[in-house]
Amino acid sequence: MSPARQICDSEPQVLISTGEVSGDLIGAGLAKALLACDPSARLWGVGGFRMEEAGVRIIDNTNLLGSVGITEPLSTVPGVMRTFRRIRDHVRNRRPDVAVLIGHEFFHMILARWLRAGGIPTVAYFPPQVWIWRRLAGPIARSYDLILTSFPEEHRVYRMAGGNVLFVGHYLRDLLKPVSPEGRAAARHELGLDGPGPVIGLLPGSRMQEVDRLLPLFLDAAEDLRRGEPQARFVVPAAESSFAKAAERLIENRAWKDRVTVTRGSHQAMTASDLIISCSGTATLEAMLIGVPMVIVYQVSGITWLVVEFLDRSGLIHSKTAGLPNLIAGKRLVPEIIQYEAVPSQIGREALSILHDPGRQQRIKADFETVAAMMGEPGAAERAARAVMSKKSGPIGPGVLAAPIEGRAMIKSYK
Repeated sequence: MSPARQICDSEPQVLISTGEVSGDLIGAGLAKALLACDPSARLWGVGGFRMEEAGVRIIDNTNLLGSVGITEPLSTVPGVMRTFRRIRDHVRNRRPDVAVLIGHEFFHMILARWLRAGGIPTVAYFPPQVWIWRRLAGPIARSYDLILTSFPEEHRVYRMAGGNVLFVGHYLRDLLKPVSPEGRAAARHELGLDGPGPVIGLLPGSRMQEVDRLLPLFLDAAEDLRRGEPQARFVVPAAESSFAKAAERLIENRAWKDRVTVTRGSHQAMTASDLIISCSGTATLEAMLIGVPMVIVYQVSGITWLVVEFLDRSGLIHSKTAGLPNLIAGKRLVPEIIQYEAVPSQIGREALSILHDPGRQQRIKADFETVAAMMGEPGAAERAARAVMSKKSGPIGPGVLAAPIEGRAMIKSYK
């Protein structure tokens, strides 16, 4: 009998917890891999419709709980407390064999410690980002029985902090590849974006807080950009129907609203684009893997930014770099416009600089391919599923689950 088959025998109860749209996507992919590993597995937890469609019994929808910053999460506290109570009640009535906690940083650290106190093994999938929380890697590592890592630097930091870590790679490596000219043309046709002029994707984020804060700024930047590219067209992907409605309301007041398309498919929107203007986050990795140059914008509340400044000056955070492609590479591949510098004219100027420089576009795309190789080989969800089942069944056998971390040596040479 193969090691993978031994791991997957036993009809396990698996709790999967996420706190926002990106976690819902990751949780759905993991759920499919878990059920492929063992169709008798019973999956339940908190997340959204994507996880539910993948076979998870959802006890609370948490797609709207995501937030960025220090003060911004305060509005989600009642929802987070409700979610914790529901998980607690279900755990007491239906004890899981293992819990997988995806993203949602400190909520999941607290939840993990509560679960572990009750003897339930915990697995962190997409743990707190080491680029921000490196100084707290020790307490984070001690909160979980196993940490599944997606980036070489993340793996190194948590391993040195004493965590039980396993590099599985990044699930997006299975989903996204550099777009071909034919693929871009097809995506444009499907979105009704045929015609002359560049297509620019505006990606304010998958959280309502980000849509409210960043989309007006991005639309103002688009007005500036149109002065240099009058034929430019814009596409705005919305992760949830409520986000789409909010985006449509903001666009309705623009004189050039017929040049903007709102769609639900972010990957299709990126594939159709010559350039994207994006918030920091998973969207920047997606665009990188598709091979689309970008301008990254990071803007938070004034109080949050004061805290960021303090943490940076005191050395508690590694850097104020916000974009994941730049963080993984260890250098600035694409421009970042941060906080008070994030004004429409500056965003539009950076976007035009890339659009009007084909040589720079090619250099960016070549750098993207190098960084993509650091994110492991395809098969991340399957490796993660086997690791989850292994944590329920006992120690992980050497060489059974791990993916080679080829990016570790690449990072040294790339910097």
